[in-house]
Amino acid sequence: MTKRSQIPKRWLIVVILTLGAAIFAITPYVPLDSSYSRVTISTSFTLHYPLLLTHIFSSFIALVIGWLQFLPTLRKTRPHIHRIIGRIYLSLVAIGGITGIVVGMYTDSYIRQMSFLTLVLLWLYTGWKGYTTARNRNFNAHRKWMIRNYAVTLVAATARLVTPICILIYLVANQTEPFTSVEAVLKHVLEVNIWVGLVVNIVISEWLFISPSKNTHNH
Repeated sequence: MTKRSQIPKRWLIVVILTLGAAIFAITPYVPLDSSYSRVTISTSFTLHYPLLLTHIFSSFIALVIGWLQFLPTLRKTRPHIHRIIGRIYLSLVAIGGITGIVVGMYTDSYIRQMSFLTLVLLWLYTGWKGYTTARNRNFNAHRKWMIRNYAVTLVAATARLVTPICILIYLVANQTEPFTSVEAVLKHVLEVNIWVGLVVNIVISEWLFISPSKNTHNH
């Protein structure tokens, strides 16, 4: 009974943190004005900003609705709604992933280009595996692949949550060097925060598979 009552609180913490980070990320793009963009927009590629917006908004909606798939009550009592949410979610992943490939190639830094490409490929692959395992009615594998997929969806939020930690580590590791500006520190940190977010989310998602296995065996 105690365990069950703790689950919603954990979900609530996850939802609040990720939503806060995601809203912070999406805010400059709500006015649909490229002058507010945190990403440098290419002047030679007219579709760059529209594709960036498509990527950002589809990814944001996927993040907002994605966690609903993992509610046991919804899955058991209203499986048709669970399936509808899953289809909408995976469609958003496909849209966000395909546009992400193009948008990622126009990122200034090569390291960030590679991080975006890695994220997109993992996002599309885990989404495809989640879809095919559901079609084959292998629901145990389906659940695992969808958790992995949502872990990749959450990387954008996690990357922002770990940024203060990355800044602290950078300042401690480089304390002998003269401090120039906040922008200079952020330039270094933003090269790695996506990678750190990805590693954190992968470790947590894989831990979720190992952790309940003990209870399953005992059951």
